[in-house]
Amino acid sequence: MAPHTWALILAGGNGRRLAEVTGGVPKQFWRVKGESTLLDHTLDRLAPLAPIERTVVVVDQAHEPYLRSLGRPMGHVLYQPQDRGTAAGVLLAVLPILELDPDAIVAMSPADHAIADFSDFRNGLLSVVRLVRRRRAGIVLFGAEPQGFDESYGWIQPGRPSRPSWLREVAGFVEKPSPDMAGALLASGAVWNTMVLVAGLTSLLDLFAARQPELTAALVDAWHAPAARRDSALTDTYARLQGLDFSRDVLTGAGGLTVFTWPASMGWSDLGTPNRLHAWLEAPARPDRAATSAA
Repeated sequence: MAPHTWALILAGGNGRRLAEVTGGVPKQFWRVKGESTLLDHTLDRLAPLAPIERTVVVVDQAHEPYLRSLGRPMGHVLYQPQDRGTAAGVLLAVLPILELDPDAIVAMSPADHAIADFSDFRNGLLSVVRLVRRRRAGIVLFGAEPQGFDESYGWIQPGRPSRPSWLREVAGFVEKPSPDMAGALLASGAVWNTMVLVAGLTSLLDLFAARQPELTAALVDAWHAPAARRDSALTDTYARLQGLDFSRDVLTGAGGLTVFTWPASMGWSDLGTPNRLHAWLEAPARPDRAATSAA
């Protein structure tokens, strides 16, 4: 594990679209026949990059009972008073890292992904972490080569090759396109936006300050309230926040972003629909299932 590398896991979703499958349990905390949860799988995938003491998990306040039931170390757990979109969740997570390790490199992943090939996943992250450490990249997003036609994903449009050539400049983003647009994106070489990224901490904070200055100022002020008042300050601040999406409202339109593309063979899915969740559950040989059995 390299020094100054932190894992940031977004686990704040409430899984409303999958409630009929999970019985109302948010999908990141749902267990299937005694198997590990999706949050467990995410922690395990990121463990080779950062130790548990350099791991931050962002959840909603209502998730506290689910976290207790996991019975494992979580590192730094941050409870959002309420859901105000992924932009607030990401920004809240980087504030304690700034206090503890200003030179940090952050590897961020949502907690509701399925990955067929863990080695491809980790090798991609490690390659980009090395680049960011050498200051050859600032913020690198991760795309997945499409496995087929799917208009329910967000897409990244790659631009010119960057340095090194296995990175591409980000030319644009398209969120949940129409079927015709999704077909055109697939034909043009666009990739699925996984919401995974690696970034220097200061680059990420500079991006928030430039793209969402009001959100940044509000959360920074609340975080720096006296310790005895921090929770109430965050609660008051969240009550006033506008819901903002990290991809749409922070990344879209920003300059200087690059994208690393995982191959389709890595088998990425965000499990955001019942059909994708059922396909993952029915896969005959999942690496997460093998890891659970070995444990």
